[in-house]
Amino acid sequence: MTAVSEAKIVEPPAQPEAPAPKPRILVCTGSKKKCGGEAVFKGLTAQAEQLDIPVSIEQAKCGCTGECRRGPFLSFPDLHIFYGGVRENHIPHILSETVQKGKILFPLLYNNALQSLRTDMIWEKANSCLMTMDSNICMVQLAKYLIKFHSEESCGKCFPCRLGIQKLTELIEGITLGRGKSGDLEEAQSLIDLMKQAPYCSFAGKVSHIILAVLSHFKSEFEAHIKEKKCPAGICTLS
Repeated sequence: MTAVSEAKIVEPPAQPEAPAPKPRILVCTGSKKKCGGEAVFKGLTAQAEQLDIPVSIEQAKCGCTGECRRGPFLSFPDLHIFYGGVRENHIPHILSETVQKGKILFPLLYNNALQSLRTDMIWEKANSCLMTMDSNICMVQLAKYLIKFHSEESCGKCFPCRLGIQKLTELIEGITLGRGKSGDLEEAQSLIDLMKQAPYCSFAGKVSHIILAVLSHFKSEFEAHIKEKKCPAGICTLS
């Protein structure tokens, strides 16, 4: 009788676990900011290094006149929250509680019930301050979203508002598809001026105000889409 040898099952070697990604903090900062964002950014970076806390501290994608009273703002993409009114004395608590323990500091939590545009952005109309939660957001795509968002609220009775939103939508969508051309930004500016001055109600002005802020603060992203046929955020598929 022939003996049947048992097949050995060879276990594959254990793969080393990939290191967990560092939590991220994005800080609104810039040369024009007067609210202390630069000091908070430097303080967070210095204390995280000193305490050997693994965290990625980055400059946020933010457009601001520097007059914002609620800033500086911080975003935590992993927790999907914003902090507002952050000061240097808050830094130790942010690092120990929010970064290391995942706890939310509710006195700093930014939660504007009147802001219902998107959960991944802040829009302070009074100061034309706009900040995204993640720096990988394409601002041209954001402008497209904002125009479409408001177009669904328009009553359509006012010709400048109805035509302005329609033309802006077509213009911005063309830029996201790689069909942008020289003069598009100037045309968008003209449409916005018309929408601000000509309508019968304030709705078109509300829409044009935020679109103008995106165009003004992030003009270089629009120009990259138009002139270089390149999306800096890597989101748009340009033909």
